[in-house]
Amino acid sequence: MDIWKWVQDLDDDLRESGQHRIADLIQRIPHELHENHPERVEAMLPEALAAARAMQNRMRNLFEGEKALPEAVALLEFAHRDETRDCPQSICVTQDIAICYGNVDGPGWVPERLALCEETLSRIDPSRPCYDCISREYADALMDAERNTEAKAYLERQAQAILQAGGEPGVAYQEYRAHVLFKLGQFEQALAELKRIDEANQEDDDDGDRLSRNVWRALTLAKLGRTDEAWEMLPSFNSELVPSLYDKWSEAVALLLEGHPERNTWQLGRLTASMVSHMDSVGAHRLCIVLALRHGELALRRQAYWTAQRALAAAQRHLPLLRIDGGAAQAIADFASRVAAESTVAVTLPVPAEQINEYLRAQEESNPEQDIDIVLAAYAQRPDDAQLADLAGSAMSACGANDEAKAHLWAFVRRHPEQEDGPTSRLLQLLLQGDDAEVIQLASLLEPVRPVFAQWCLARLAFERSRWKQVGEHVEPLLQLAPDSHGARRLWAAAAMADHDFNKAVALRQALVDASEAPSDDDWDLMTAASAAGDWAVVRQCAARVGMQLSNEEGPVREQWGWLRLRYEEDGETFEYFGRRTGPVTAEVASIAGPRRQQHVRDQVVFDAQPLESPPENEEEREGWLSPFRVVHTLSQANYRSWFVDGAHPGEQRFETLREAIEGMQWSMWVTSPEDYSVLDPVQQDDARLPGIYLLLATPPDASPILIDRQLGELTAGWEHPWCWRQLAEEAGHDVDRHEGIIEAYGL
Repeated sequence: MDIWKWVQDLDDDLRESGQHRIADLIQRIPHELHENHPERVEAMLPEALAAARAMQNRMRNLFEGEKALPEAVALLEFAHRDETRDCPQSICVTQDIAICYGNVDGPGWVPERLALCEETLSRIDPSRPCYDCISREYADALMDAERNTEAKAYLERQAQAILQAGGEPGVAYQEYRAHVLFKLGQFEQALAELKRIDEANQEDDDDGDRLSRNVWRALTLAKLGRTDEAWEMLPSFNSELVPSLYDKWSEAVALLLEGHPERNTWQLGRLTASMVSHMDSVGAHRLCIVLALRHGELALRRQAYWTAQRALAAAQRHLPLLRIDGGAAQAIADFASRVAAESTVAVTLPVPAEQINEYLRAQEESNPEQDIDIVLAAYAQRPDDAQLADLAGSAMSACGANDEAKAHLWAFVRRHPEQEDGPTSRLLQLLLQGDDAEVIQLASLLEPVRPVFAQWCLARLAFERSRWKQVGEHVEPLLQLAPDSHGARRLWAAAAMADHDFNKAVALRQALVDASEAPSDDDWDLMTAASAAGDWAVVRQCAARVGMQLSNEEGPVREQWGWLRLRYEEDGETFEYFGRRTGPVTAEVASIAGPRRQQHVRDQVVFDAQPLESPPENEEEREGWLSPFRVVHTLSQANYRSWFVDGAHPGEQRFETLREAIEGMQWSMWVTSPEDYSVLDPVQQDDARLPGIYLLLATPPDASPILIDRQLGELTAGWEHPWCWRQLAEEAGHDVDRHEGIIEAYGL
């Protein structure tokens, strides 16, 4: 075997799949060893092995198969080198490749999975957590081979080994025992095992485990015919339902729908179509076939024949990619026969083809699965009808068939590049969800006949990819050709705001306002841009135009208006804070973040004027409602720090005195304890309690912890019940024994 050719091929595969950093590490580590630089190898190993750990989510939750296989194989080879073989994370890599083989084609890779697990288990002790993990993968392979009795005995034997070594099988291991009972048809025992796991309340149990158990429980109840319980237990389909749960979730739904055909809707079909699409994209070939046939079966029950035919095509496409047949070919052939037999009825148009668009739009309830056959029949008669072409693309998209919608719309647009109706816009929307190349291809096609829309395509692409400056590079020539393209100007202004080019955003928004006689949303957007730019004269002009009266006539706008909620996006997470409105689109943050979070209290911010949520319709719920707004810019950062303070409530008078003193020092305070919070009374017996309070204290950056500690001590001196601020005392370098004593005495 030419080992260097293998390494080069592996390097090419990784780079082609976008894994450039892993490829670099795999090449560099042997080189650095050869050059006798062990310190560099030691620095690189954690990053390389962290990549292996990241694979767990991709394959265990996202169920990646063929897509992840080159990287999984590369990491396996890397983990088995002499310099990494003894690293604990190398075992995780073995589990990754076993999972990946199972995702690609579980039954087809059984021998390799068993051998891989056996080899790994032979070199690790049962006391190690990875012994639990690899044993699960071995049992999973046995179940894929329908060796369920053997899998049950194996799990029991491995569990005993773990217990004898002083460990305890984890939650996931115990769930596998429930799985094998299910596979054996012992449904009541499986339910009992799931209940036992719930009641054990183990430390490694988490929300994902509980969600998984609920899916299994719903499926098991459905198998037992306990329909109402199963519906109640079945989790809703949302982002928390990871792809690894799609199989069991959809199986439970298919069983439950047998008694509730009214719930078998086109919206459900869209969900199951998305499951098939995901497995198709990650190369999970066997599961893609299983889900496609299940999706198609539900479609046949709805008489949605176009959807059923599409499901059949997906299953047929993945059949040659299986390692072994395992009955898949016969299942697909049987389904194909049913599709052919049930979808032979010719489509009869309810009105002439040229009236189909108006006819369908007049229907009270839209059902794209039922409409699509009619639309396609009409479109076959009128292949140059832009409305019908657009309607067909819309119906396909609604059914979750975006690839088919793109192919259909591409065909129309290529024949009619000059057509200015809906198909081109709908095609652009779909292409923006994929690679840049197709959008560029569309722009090139349209450039000779529709140069304005061609530039619009490129501007939209730049905006969707957050390439803010490129947006203007395409909108500027567009506006030279079509000066009244207000939508393009708004897109450029939004890009300028995102790029913090506020002066450009002001100029663009001002042109939109000048073009409109009546106040509109453009006025509010201009105030946002002008506030961010500090152009207060423009803010005042717009405020007057929309009928808002400001208290001063020059300088920064600084009002004292009501409360609102301010929403931040930070590191992929959303946080909300209360704030005081200081102008049409400006506010000061009032609530305080915890000590370990980014702090915004007393920051002066600009927000987007469009509320992120509508007020509740219920009048009672609307009382006290505060609208949330998205923060777009920070005008000034206070850089305060926060400290946690806890203790018995000192009484309203003392507390208000404390609040006034804190505000007088330009500090901030925010009570976070609930109204019923209480603490132990150290004087009384029988666990007597006192009203308690805990709060966050925020202080300016020039206030040292020593100063803050001293000031707090003076402000609370003489109180019957002392307060605790352990973190602050520790940072001040003071003895924390006093605070630890308060924590113990008051049960804080």
